[in-house]
Amino acid sequence: MTMKYQTKFLERIERTPASVSYRFRRPKGFNFTAGQYMLVDLGEELVHPLSLSDCPEETEFIEFTKRMTGSPYCRRLESLKKGEAIIVKGAAGKFYCEESDNTLVLIAGGIGITPLRSILKSLEKKKGALCTVILIYGNLNREDIAFRTELESLKLPDYRLVHVLSDTTNMENAYQGFISADILTKEVPESRNAHYMISGPPVMVEAIKKALATINVAEERIRTDVFFGYD
Repeated sequence: MTMKYQTKFLERIERTPASVSYRFRRPKGFNFTAGQYMLVDLGEELVHPLSLSDCPEETEFIEFTKRMTGSPYCRRLESLKKGEAIIVKGAAGKFYCEESDNTLVLIAGGIGITPLRSILKSLEKKKGALCTVILIYGNLNREDIAFRTELESLKLPDYRLVHVLSDTTNMENAYQGFISADILTKEVPESRNAHYMISGPPVMVEAIKKALATINVAEERIRTDVFFGYD
């Protein structure tokens, strides 16, 4: 049964020129696992599933991060006043990681970083992971990288961040283009034995699954979170 909670708007935080985080007071009894999502009901029949971009260990608030498109849903978000009440339902979803000794490869496209940011922050708050963690993050350009400074300074014992950008201007050591089998082979030791979590738009997720198939990664080693549209 999906639980329903009332919560109050706290603040907005601009992450990129096109992406904004919205924070709300964490309702009593609201629990989730890093990587899950919730339904955010703004009234006026405006309901949208949004991944939690905070982590369970951040107990004072809940947060999602949204790419702003000018849609009715986004306009309603932008109209929220501090203290205004909305309804959230959840949490839900099975896009979370399980402890393993194998390398964990997190692959994000654009705003698909949100559940993976939650997972990474949770691992950091819990003082590390039992395995190597590699984040491969694809974006248009430097300005489009949500949570860039935070992701580059995460304190995990064996963690590496790989940027893949369409435009690498002012970004040293970033791959240019799209996340490919070649990049995965170069950046992931023993790639066939790693576990993969892919989050992003449908075309990107399918492209990564095909790339993994070409390097003989079994389907059971792959979990996906597909972001349908940006309403």
